[in-house]
Amino acid sequence: MLAEKLGNRICSIHQPRMDDIRGGILIWDVPVTARSARLPAQALDSTSHIIIACRPEQRISGLARRIMHDGAATFSGRDLSFGLEELTDLPATQRLRLMEGYAGWPGFLTIAAEPDDETCTAYLRETFLASLSPAQTAELSLWLDNPTPEAAGDWRDFLPPALTGAPERHADLMRLLRIAVQDRLSTLVAGGAVIDIASALERAGRPLAAMDLLLDHGHEEHAAQILERAHGRELIYRSSVETFQTIIMRFSQPIMATNETVLFAVARSLLKQGELSRVRHLVSRHMGHDYLDPLKVLNRNSRFSFAARTFRLNLMISEDLTPSDAMITRLGEFMADYPLGDYGKWSGYYNAILEFEVRRRNFREAEAAAARALVYLRKRGGQPLLEFFIHLHQTVLRLMSGDALLARRAAQEARDRLEAVPHQAEQEFRMLRLVEACLAYESGRPRELLDFVQSDFEAFAAAEIWPSLMQFALHYASQVLGDHFAMTIRPGFLDGLWIHLSEGLQFHAMMEIRTAIAYQNANRWADASATLTAIRMPIGRNWVDSATDELTRLSRRDEIAHAMAWLRDAVHIATPRAYLPHQIGALIANPKVTNREKVALQLWQAYVSHQRRDNATARAQLLSALETATRLGCNGVLSEERLFLSPLLNDQRIRAFIETSSDVRMALSIFASSVNSPQAKALHGGLSQREAQLLQLIAAGMPNKKIAHTLSIAEVTVKFHVGNLFRKLGCSRRAEAIRAAKALGWI
Repeated sequence: MLAEKLGNRICSIHQPRMDDIRGGILIWDVPVTARSARLPAQALDSTSHIIIACRPEQRISGLARRIMHDGAATFSGRDLSFGLEELTDLPATQRLRLMEGYAGWPGFLTIAAEPDDETCTAYLRETFLASLSPAQTAELSLWLDNPTPEAAGDWRDFLPPALTGAPERHADLMRLLRIAVQDRLSTLVAGGAVIDIASALERAGRPLAAMDLLLDHGHEEHAAQILERAHGRELIYRSSVETFQTIIMRFSQPIMATNETVLFAVARSLLKQGELSRVRHLVSRHMGHDYLDPLKVLNRNSRFSFAARTFRLNLMISEDLTPSDAMITRLGEFMADYPLGDYGKWSGYYNAILEFEVRRRNFREAEAAAARALVYLRKRGGQPLLEFFIHLHQTVLRLMSGDALLARRAAQEARDRLEAVPHQAEQEFRMLRLVEACLAYESGRPRELLDFVQSDFEAFAAAEIWPSLMQFALHYASQVLGDHFAMTIRPGFLDGLWIHLSEGLQFHAMMEIRTAIAYQNANRWADASATLTAIRMPIGRNWVDSATDELTRLSRRDEIAHAMAWLRDAVHIATPRAYLPHQIGALIANPKVTNREKVALQLWQAYVSHQRRDNATARAQLLSALETATRLGCNGVLSEERLFLSPLLNDQRIRAFIETSSDVRMALSIFASSVNSPQAKALHGGLSQREAQLLQLIAAGMPNKKIAHTLSIAEVTVKFHVGNLFRKLGCSRRAEAIRAAKALGWI
């Protein structure tokens, strides 16, 4: 328009010629493809005015002297973009479309009258995007995915300020830009600009997207380099687990054989999927079989790199190894090699110590390790996901040790940190739902935990679960199932809880112990004894029967649980052995026994005293147990020990004595609500234990033949009990019986 007004021609080549100057005026449109251009001295001396149109990144040399002497005016993108006051002569529709749809971009002035998306995207590709480098195009693409006014990047200078300042107001232009940018990126990738684009993605904090692009086009070495710069396996804590796994698992075996970072990232991804056996096979194949021996790996003089030793420490957690004192000492020596300023590594070390001390039942040391880990995470600027895991670990160890009140505080902190995680964390939210359901269970609200076990437990167990969390989950899951279902009580009735448990994890003894306790709670003491006898452990029934002070020195998790299961068997006998109170007292004095277990032991003491008709001692011991349960908030143990608690509460003299305590009244209120299960209602309503079992199996849709097989009884016996059940419900058909039982709250 200016050239037409002045009657001048426009120079559109890299270097103006003398005949481009008319009347001392040069109008120069620098070509889009030029990165730099120069104004010849002869042309400069022949002009009185120079008007130059150029892109922000283009450099024009030869003008410095002229600008210093005569001055210059520069018009930015903001100056050149249209405002409403400049468009008063346009029709209202066209004016609004140019300002709102196209952010006042002058290039869209004419097309705003009759929009044409295809022409607009072609213009953006050919005129606008052609001047951007591959890296700038990639950065613009990322901004288009998540447009914010605060975005930085020199590509901003190429866009109308109205667009970058308020992208949400210009939907049409944003849509056209996305189409044009994707087309341009495809062209650049096809033209061999993959590495430049990947570098831009990495600089923008998108290393996984950069690796994905490089792997798509066969640049595996470059992808591995990006993984190393992103701190390898630690990247999983800063991104979606699913995305990390999808991309990391694309690396080939040859690159894993030569690059430890890739190897351990792949191994970390497999651990997240619960594939411990595959991880052990993978690392032993590439690192050697001696890598499976943690003592050899963690030795300061070992042949393994620092990264390999660090991963071996993490692998010990998943292997459910309980370190000895010698191993803890070796870990301390290994810690001496940690860089003083690398807070991430120090927090990871204390996170591992936290897990090991929980297994060793050193709960104070575990709390100290958790506090240390949080200190180092905060020193590195905070890492919400890792902080979530520490707080979740604190919740678990406090519930396991029997302090539900402190556990609630840790659970709230865990939720706060998890909600601050910027990416999806479905698996972690599932872990959080479990511990929150367990806290609700301790408060007398079992429904949340029951729903979790029935709907979420399989998905929970299929993922990476550190062993103390799995032990915790199995304990609560088996307890709530035993509380609220008429179990068939056959070997393996907890089969559903074994799903996805790796053979390398040492949960089998604990699962058998939990099965035996379920037998005991169903008054199947012979089956419980057979189950406990079959467990391969150094201590057995004869050892426990004869032990006294030795019980004080038990330290391993499963040994304590095994001994308690055998003592539980001895407690129920009508005439308990004379030294049983001393044995229970020895376990109470054991520093490795948790507060939760001590409440159960105190209840057994009270029951034994009651069996001996020593009611004064029984009520004092019961009062102490119930007050402790209330003080700690671990009321779930009362439900599990109802077999011994209920007879005590049925004695009116004992009950009248203990109900003078407000703490006891609170505990009894929670206990009453917890035992109000469908099974308890059915038994209270007149069904026998066998009929209550049959009702649950009928509701599950089992025919008589399968019920007979499940319960190991004859089919004619099943028909007999079903007939009695129908009679008590006033029904003649299964569907009617199920409806009646649901109405009564029996199923």
